[in-house]
Amino acid sequence: MKLSVFPENISRWLSSRSARSNQFTLSQKNIYIFPSKTGFAFVLLIVLMLLTAINYQSSLIYLFTFFLGAIFFISIWLCFLNMNGLCVSSFRVLECFEGELCTYELEIISAAKPALGLKFGVDKRSLNEVSVSKDTKSVHNILLPANKRGLHTLDRLRIESLFPFGFIIAWTWLKLDSKVLVFPKPVEGSRVLDGQSDKLKGNDQFVSEDLTELKAYQHGDSALRIVWRQLAAKDQLIIRSHDQGGYDCTWLTWSLYGTSSIETKLQHLCFDILDFHRKQQVYGLDIPGVLINPSKGERHKYKCLKALALFGLSAEGDQND
Repeated sequence: MKLSVFPENISRWLSSRSARSNQFTLSQKNIYIFPSKTGFAFVLLIVLMLLTAINYQSSLIYLFTFFLGAIFFISIWLCFLNMNGLCVSSFRVLECFEGELCTYELEIISAAKPALGLKFGVDKRSLNEVSVSKDTKSVHNILLPANKRGLHTLDRLRIESLFPFGFIIAWTWLKLDSKVLVFPKPVEGSRVLDGQSDKLKGNDQFVSEDLTELKAYQHGDSALRIVWRQLAAKDQLIIRSHDQGGYDCTWLTWSLYGTSSIETKLQHLCFDILDFHRKQQVYGLDIPGVLINPSKGERHKYKCLKALALFGLSAEGDQND
């Protein structure tokens, strides 16, 4: 059994008892130190040299032995100081679609000194090496597969260093509150033509396309009644003559698709939201428990996609990766 298993298990257990946070500052409270394989071999070499010096009573071997011992103990301090004071934070919630690689963003700042030879990742097998300059914010990403929709939280973050000689390894486990919002995978689906998507809601009306209801624009007419397609075709402002005050919009409803699968419906809705956004069309979302009034734009698209991502998930869909 490896000797490093015991300190690793202890550090993971201690970190599991700590609170989750958006920001951590590394110190003696959360930095763990243990000799590496190279460090144990170096200690064994020092012991053998000490026994040789005792056996032969050689002052030169004594001197060299104590010199190597001093290097070993100095490396302990340098390894700790290399990570001490690092500020690790994560505040942005990035997005991706189901089936893609989701990106967890983290920031590392070393205010007092450069931090060299750092490695970070979610476990010991997938570590990325990075160095942080003094008084510089370093932004890094961790890529993990997004297999399920929802709001995913990074389970744990590992940061380690073998600086300067590789004899000592210093590491920490942080429950960094880094999140990624995973939207459903956009899949095109056929709609059920039963008229349920064309129902009127409140003051949002589906206006007629009959050209006999059109007239020339006059000063004071509502801009909502302008037929923009006619402007593009004839270079003339045309409005609808009726006073319903409505505008072209489409309601994306739960019953719009024939499938009985919840995830499949969410995928079809996601595809249509992206399609309407690309076409700059006005649309609204009406699914069980969620009603988003018709609109368009980047913020409206994000609001609708977020509703799909968190649909039916408890605690805002928070999941650990």
